[in-house]
Formats: sequence, C-alpha cells, structure tokens
Amino acid sequence: MSRWGEWYPPARPIAVKNGIQARSKKGNIGETWWSKRFIAALEHIGIGSRLERGRSYARKGQVISINIRDATVYAQVQGTMPRPYKITISFSRFTDGQWEQIFDALASQALFTAMLLGGEIPQEIETVFTSVKLSLLPASAKDIKTDCDCPDYANPCKHIAAVYYILAEQFDRDPFLIFSLRGRDREAVLENLRTRRSAVVPVETEGETPEPESTAVQEPDGCVLAPLSKCVASFWDAAEPLDTFPIQLYKKPELEAAALKRLGPSLFRINNKDLADLLVPVYSHAREYVLEELMLWESEPKKVPAVNPKPAITHVRKKRV
Repeated sequence: MSRWGEWYPPARPIAVKNGIQARSKKGNIGETWWSKRFIAALEHIGIGSRLERGRSYARKGQVISINIRDATVYAQVQGTMPRPYKITISFSRFTDGQWEQIFDALASQALFTAMLLGGEIPQEIETVFTSVKLSLLPASAKDIKTDCDCPDYANPCKHIAAVYYILAEQFDRDPFLIFSLRGRDREAVLENLRTRRSAVVPVETEGETPEPESTAVQEPDGCVLAPLSKCVASFWDAAEPLDTFPIQLYKKPELEAAALKRLGPSLFRINNKDLADLLVPVYSHAREYVLEELMLWESEPKKVPAVNPKPAITHVRKKRV
C-alpha cells in the first residue's frame, strides 16, 4: 500500500538460470529426520512463522550459490533487484574443549560410533550433546547470527529463509554439514572417532615379547579383535556364509540411496546439479525393476522336466559279414 492509497502487486523476483532449486515441489521441505529436525529447531526458537516467506524462493531456484566455510554459510539469492543479495548465516562454534567432551561421549556409545562411521546420524545423538550440556542443533536465537544486505528489516527475510530451506536439503545429502556448522567437518569428526575407537592394546604372550606390529584392537563394547598380522590369510574371507546374509527385497529402505549419501557431495556437477542428486532416482528405479522381474518370475509356473523311467531303446543295425 503506497502513501497515496494505491495498491501495487508484489514484485516478482528475477528468474535465475540454473539456480539451486529445492527438490520438494509441495508440502514440507526436507526428507530425512535430521533435516526435518533442523527446520523444527528453527521453528522452536521462534522464527518458523517467517520461514514460509522463503519457501517459494527456494522452489523457484532463486538461491544462486551456497557455501559453508568456518562454520559460516555464505549464499547469494536473487531477488527483485538486478544485483543478487549476499547472505551470511553463522552458528555458535563449540570450543576445542567442548569438542573433546563431545567426541569422548560419542565414542563411549558403540552404536553411535558405528553409525557415524557408516555415514549416518543416530536419531538419539542429541542425548549425547545434552549429556555434556550442549546442543547440536540451534537451541535459541543466540545460536544463529544472520545478515542480508536487502532492505527488508525482518529477520529472517525471505532471502535468508530460502537459504535455510536449501540448507535443510543439503543436510539430506550430507548430514555431517550439521557438524560443520558447529566447527568440525566430516573428516575431523570421523578421524576423532576412529582414534578413540581404535585404542591399541598389546597382545602379551607368556614368555614371549610381542612384535611391534602385533597389536589387538579393542572395540568400544570391550571386545578385543585379533591383530591384523594374524589374520592376513583369511582377511578377505566372509565371516559368515553368504547364503545366511539377510536381504530384504520387498522392504522399502529407511533411507533412500543410503550409499550415495554416505559418500557425501560429489565433486562433479551437471547443469549446476550435484551428480549424487541426479543418481538418487536410479536407486529407486533399479529396485522397482528388480521387484517387477522377481514377481514375474514367481508368477510363472515352474516347468518340471519329464522323467522317463525306462531307458531309451537304441536300435543298432548289424553289419553283414
């Protein structure tokens, strides 16, 4: 509404070619529990009602770029003005001492350690942070500092809100970005967990001095594994017969394309889209194809070969002498 009482329709943002477009076309944005919990955390600290302003921007592909460096998100969003707006979103970083407490607490949980080393974030991981009086996700508005050079006084503005949504979908692909926003990237988290997990205990034999390389690895649950030098001959052997390995063909996976998401973002992009994102649908199509072939095979009547109880009689012509 202008000061003269005239109404003007809201200006449309300038379209972006090859912008970062949200995969979700309707409903909530975010597929995995950790991306949904990130949005829920933003709603909990009182900015959820203003997030809706940026959802259309995220779906239209108005976010031009988004990068995470030193626990800070740097992004560019195209609005109604020719020059894109610059956005920064920074999270409160944990100190080195706090991270040591976090890694010790995580390593004490064998299941959590195994899941993290496998590229997954346990749903109960927040309990570990709570035990050391911290929170992985934002617990209050003080945990996040944002800035956008647009003229909108609201915080978050629709440009910042659009980045939040794209960031949530980035978490779907690489959940370790949540740790990066607190000051430790994927490599640092995994390296610290491996160091604590691989506590080396010498194997002592009565009357013998163990060789330096003869060491056993103690698992977090107390189990001691034999040293590698004693298992070279059987290193590539399966621990159990392969026919006992469970395969759930008809059960939909809890996490789609888990292997791709464990590998993290790809170094390759096609039309400004991450190669890993382009490969995600291949997994579901491959599963559907296999299930169709399996059901077709099961529906076909099995042919039983005829069995002749009497041996075939072979006529042999005698040669005349």
